[in-house]
Amino acid sequence: MELSKESIELRKAARRAIAEALERPDYVLPIYVGIDVLMCLVGSLQLSLRHPLNVGPSSQVVRGVIADIRARLVKDGFGATAEMMALGDDPHFDEMMALGDDPHF
Repeated sequence: MELSKESIELRKAARRAIAEALERPDYVLPIYVGIDVLMCLVGSLQLSLRHPLNVGPSSQVVRGVIADIRARLVKDGFGATAEMMALGDDPHFDEMMALGDDPHF
């Protein structure tokens, strides 16, 4: 079977990325974000985890990252934010309430 040009390019890019990672296995990218951005990132990750084919090793890494973020938020005094993030694991809470619709908000 002949590979498409796109498939060949993807394989080349993957090999280069793997080589970079192997050359610097201790590399860590510090990311500093506010709570609002963190909520968006975690929510997007949670949504991606619902895809039926997203069940491999990378999904377990992402679940661990989300758990670590929540634990850090609790440690830093943002327990309510961590609780709200946990709701993102449940599809029942996907329908967002418009802030103006709730007189108690």
